[in-house]
Amino acid sequence: MKRQIFAILLSVLMLGALAFSAAAGTFEAMSTTGILDADGTTFLQGNVMLFSGDLVQLVWAGPNGVAEDPDSLGNATGDDAILDSTFIGYGFPFNPDEGKFSVIWSDDLITLGNVVYLRAWNSPSVVPGEPVHFGSSELFTLPSSDMNSHDFRTFQVTQAMHTPVELASFTASSFPGMIQVNWVTQSETNNLGFHLYRALSPHGEKELITEKMIEGAMNSQSRHEYTFTDYRIDDQVVYYYWLADIALDGQITFNGPRTAVAVAKPTEYLLAQNYPNPFNPSTSISYTLKDNGQVKLAIFNIRGQLIRSLVDQSQMAGQYSMEWDGRDANGSVVPTGTYFYSLEINGFKAVRRMTMAK
Repeated sequence: MKRQIFAILLSVLMLGALAFSAAAGTFEAMSTTGILDADGTTFLQGNVMLFSGDLVQLVWAGPNGVAEDPDSLGNATGDDAILDSTFIGYGFPFNPDEGKFSVIWSDDLITLGNVVYLRAWNSPSVVPGEPVHFGSSELFTLPSSDMNSHDFRTFQVTQAMHTPVELASFTASSFPGMIQVNWVTQSETNNLGFHLYRALSPHGEKELITEKMIEGAMNSQSRHEYTFTDYRIDDQVVYYYWLADIALDGQITFNGPRTAVAVAKPTEYLLAQNYPNPFNPSTSISYTLKDNGQVKLAIFNIRGQLIRSLVDQSQMAGQYSMEWDGRDANGSVVPTGTYFYSLEINGFKAVRRMTMAK
């Protein structure tokens, strides 16, 4: 019975290979001598009967042709990209625990001439916080032919995956004249600190934008909040940001990217005419701030008496709009007539007239 199951499984694998062999851009990858575990003596394990085993990924090395270390979730970092995956023992049903596999991949991302490599793990999946090792094969350039085959033979998983930082959030937000990057950690383990990188596209060349490392909490199980403000921006440009945490052992883990569209900083203060005007029962008042500062926006009657304060607080540069519902500070509807509204900030003052009509 067991031999029949193996025979059926072999037939399925052979049929799959035949089905893909004629497809353009296919790639047969294998290790016929086995991938070694972290101890350097035993092999990675597989279980063909359950269609599971230690994870093997096919990774494109990106335009720079360099194999980058994965992040704490096993995802590709830098300009690398995971093209496909399989498991140890695939294609070797009679000896699945010898670190071997053989698979034919066909994918739109498998492009002739690209540089690829294998990344193997001594676990079927990458779970943060659990001990797992990984290792990468040598690089291989896909030849210019419809069907490619390469035996990556034996290499070893050696690097321990760890999670120096557990991120609760990582965001990039646009404000006039700047982009603010914020991140929050739930815990940090042997974490020296952070650097921020940005690019103009998801796979573009990363630019280091932090002049010095932002110090981390080293070892902490408490929540920590961090902020970096990027002022070197151009209007309406989309920026991609990566957060790199640097572990005590020198390992760098990339998180991201996060995107934000830059907005130019206003060049002047401006108090616009309210709309509608005349109004009943409410009207909108818009204003522009070229700098941060303490803002006062208030309503006065024709005798110059304060009717209501709409804004009295610090605000950042940008454009704002406030609604006035035609009521005074006590909540009573004001009488029909002429009113004035004024804007004050950083020595600038502007006054405009409006009419309440019934």
